[in-house]
Amino acid sequence: MKNLFLKRDRPAEVRPYQRTVFTALLWFTCSAVLGYAGLHFYLGYRWLAVAELCLVAYAALLLYVVHETERAPVTNVLFVVPFFIVMMLSLWTGATGVTVFIWVFLVPLLSHLLLGRWQGLWVALLFIGCAGAIFVYKHGIWGGWIGYLSVVNVVLCTGSILGFSYIYEASREKTEHELRALALADPLTGLANRSRFREVFARERQRYLRQKIPLAMLVVDLDHFKRVNDDYGHDAGDMALCFVAELLASRIRQTDVAGRLGGEEFGILLSDVDLEHARRIAVDLRDLVRDRPFRYRGKDIPMSVSIGIAELGRDGMDFRTLFSKADRRLYQAKAEGRNRVVG
Repeated sequence: MKNLFLKRDRPAEVRPYQRTVFTALLWFTCSAVLGYAGLHFYLGYRWLAVAELCLVAYAALLLYVVHETERAPVTNVLFVVPFFIVMMLSLWTGATGVTVFIWVFLVPLLSHLLLGRWQGLWVALLFIGCAGAIFVYKHGIWGGWIGYLSVVNVVLCTGSILGFSYIYEASREKTEHELRALALADPLTGLANRSRFREVFARERQRYLRQKIPLAMLVVDLDHFKRVNDDYGHDAGDMALCFVAELLASRIRQTDVAGRLGGEEFGILLSDVDLEHARRIAVDLRDLVRDRPFRYRGKDIPMSVSIGIAELGRDGMDFRTLFSKADRRLYQAKAEGRNRVVG
């Protein structure tokens, strides 16, 4: 079943490995670039030395911030771009020879590691192009087949590093997304699991606190589910759970999240929905399950659900309290005869 709940995944954020690479780059800047600044000042390139010293001071400040908050800045581009600009300025000066251009090979690696696949690609292409233009302006293209062969080798090597960096980052992003989907999805129904359900609730609670956007929680339980397992087997029970999960997911919006909380119990978070509106949605879901019998091996098996409803703020401000309220109303619906909505 399609993992619909991942459509509202959290925004991109600085990942642990990026924080490690970023911290290493800051330490490198504070040490190696500081040494280059002293050398360039000694050689008379004071404007370049001043630019490098400013970059070192900026790196030291960010290093302090990373150490204090235990996380990298919101976006690494705020340091990576100035770092590459100073690198280009260094390549431009007369103090640098041909061999210093080998540092350009770091551009695609750092870009993809710190900025991700697409942003890293565009930043890498920009500064590799700048480095190439600087090289041609300063040194030209050596004549003869040896000179042309050298240029071809450099271009192929740079292109290979750029391509491999891009492919690695694309593969890593795909693997990370698949692992995250597996970690946060119920393996049977494909809905959000309990961890993901709580995660979304925490985010929606923050929206409620900031903007007073209402949030309703539905706790849904299949009536007499044990009979399905006893009469038709556990395979039929699993298929029935998937069938009901698809019905629930088909009637909620992309802004809502449905999850399997355990056993035959499901949860639904309805964003920007108050208690009255949630009650109408719950009744529609109850009628949908009741009117769509589950078909197993040519036989229709009637299904029904009981639903308890709670609203954030009115019934509680944390997950545990709100869920407990909705769960008690669910069992009230079962006590009153099942196939009911209470809330």
